Amino acid sequence: MAEQGQRLIFFWGRECPHCAKIHPLVGEVSKEMGKEITELEVWHSEENQKLMRSYGDVLKQACGGSLGVPAFYNERTKKALCGMRTTKEQIVTWASE
Repeated sequence: MAEQGQRLIFFWGRECPHCAKIHPLVGEVSKEMGKEITELEVWHSEENQKLMRSYGDVLKQACGGSLGVPAFYNERTKKALCGMRTTKEQIVTWASE
């Protein structure tokens, strides 16, 4: 498991159709790069929601002004990705920085 503060995090919602479409890409990138991407469900977990809110400023900027899923946060670089149009290539670049 990745050390706290160094994780690549994928925030998602269980009933989110956009998250369901991106979820397979997360697994592919993780496997191909040999890097763990921590998957945190936020619609049904108060603890995960709290963590997501703690990165709110960066995530909101990536998400166009509001906090939403699917969203990605790199604890090491403090960079985020957001949205249903996130591509595999963008996830690879974000995870590689």
